[in-house]
Amino acid sequence: MPAKRLMQSRVMVIIVLILLALQFELGMAVNIANPPSIPPFRLSLIGFLDALHLAGVTVIIHASLGAWLVIFSAISLVFSLKSGGRIVQVFGILAFLTTFLAATTGLLFVLYGFQNDGYTHGMA
Repeated sequence: MPAKRLMQSRVMVIIVLILLALQFELGMAVNIANPPSIPPFRLSLIGFLDALHLAGVTVIIHASLGAWLVIFSAISLVFSLKSGGRIVQVFGILAFLTTFLAATTGLLFVLYGFQNDGYTHGMA
């Protein structure tokens, strides 16, 4: 791998790790704040955004950062697949899958009215 590409990958990994630490702390703040229990609802953008606004600013920031992390992990996946290194590719795939699954359980947690602790565990 060329030195420039290796440096870009390292910078991206550092940024993602910092964002993941921030995401974890925001998630813990949301858990401690005990978001309001609302009735479960069907998937709709308006309903999802209304639920986030009802829960507060920290939840909105947490959800937005989660969406950005999925995007960053997808970009990282592309870099890892282009690297040619089998270990890098495997970890790139695993990192993307875990980030995507965490975002999916976050979405489900909101859809179930902030009431399903199993989905909270999935996000963590």
